Amino acid sequence: MPSSSIEALGRLISRQVAGHPDRARALLRTAYTLVGVQMKYFPPKNVLPARCAMQGDTARSMAAALGRPGRAACVNIFLPCEVLHALNIPPVLPEGLSCYLVSTAAERVFVEAAEERGVPESYCSYHKILLGLAETGVMARPRFILNTSLACDANQLTFRRLAEFWDVPRFTVDVPYAPSEESVAQVAEQLRAMAAFVQAHGGRPLEEDALRAAVARSRATVEGYRRYLALRAERSLSDEMTSEMLSVFATHSMLGSPEALRYTEQLCAQVAALPEGRRGKRILWLHTLPHWQDSLRALLNFRPDVEIVGCDMALDADVLPEPERPYESMARRLVCSSFNGGAERRAERAAELARLLRADGAVYFCHWGCKQTSGAAQLVKRRLEAAGFPTLVLDGDGCDSGNVNDGQMVTRLQAFLELLEGCR
Repeated sequence: MPSSSIEALGRLISRQVAGHPDRARALLRTAYTLVGVQMKYFPPKNVLPARCAMQGDTARSMAAALGRPGRAACVNIFLPCEVLHALNIPPVLPEGLSCYLVSTAAERVFVEAAEERGVPESYCSYHKILLGLAETGVMARPRFILNTSLACDANQLTFRRLAEFWDVPRFTVDVPYAPSEESVAQVAEQLRAMAAFVQAHGGRPLEEDALRAAVARSRATVEGYRRYLALRAERSLSDEMTSEMLSVFATHSMLGSPEALRYTEQLCAQVAALPEGRRGKRILWLHTLPHWQDSLRALLNFRPDVEIVGCDMALDADVLPEPERPYESMARRLVCSSFNGGAERRAERAAELARLLRADGAVYFCHWGCKQTSGAAQLVKRRLEAAGFPTLVLDGDGCDSGNVNDGQMVTRLQAFLELLEGCR
């Protein structure tokens, strides 16, 4: 869809929000349903078919989140969702909806709605958009809310406020700061309690065979993504920033679903068919990606001389699930996440991924309102540069088009790319 058409759609949706939120919801749901249709029948020729299929799957999941009230579960991105997939309850998360809203040029009305209702300007934009969607009546009331304490303070504040606003039940998984077997056992017990909560409020029992099957799909998906990273280390791929966000969804909220497994299987097959050999500047991206920002897209998308080879959010916990121990597996993934515990763990994981993917350098993206990421920026930069990977700390906003300094970001990124060229 041309950008002028997207902007027109965004204006149309925004005009409906205050007086006719049901119309705005219907427009968004129709738009995302059509994205699914486009990706299935008229996919772009310059994007891998696996990416197109996942784009369609995520678009359909966004449409489901805007469907009838009481169907979806509202979750945060780090929540293990195998229990939900075993019961065919669609998970909806702030990062997913916010990414799609900014791609529809309709996010500003929800940011402003949240701020008008007392949400601080400095609050995470992903969460502001979710709050604005809910409190304007555009987002349908979910069945319940599930969230973890990982990895930011906004998870506790946002989901508590939403539970009170929607008057829906909420369950929180509290992840201990220190990784240990005791922590894994503690979180596993919480996840068992969460499964009981989901059954009580979901209206039907959870079959253990269905849960083990979901965790088995998780295992195969993680194995597939590991293979993909090994292949990606030796191959160049002209791609776009959106692709890395799709991988984040596949290894988080969609992990355990048939769609995520199909994505990694197809991705491995299609990347394996590419010729071996690396070209251009290879960048490891840390944290969320401003995939919608035209100025950065011009520098990074489908370029023969530069490519993003991976994102640290896509495989933050390199843990292989065990279908016979589903709760312990999900617990270990949370406890061992590089986003849990001290910033040193995230820095070490970033250096490990940079070596694995044979990156030339890294961009550490400080998303607006993410205090944990901003606070760790210099530590991670020092660790990566000590390991031989030049690192740019770039401030921006992952999902609010009204909160971006295009000129400064472009200047700094261009200078960094020139630096990488000199290093090569």
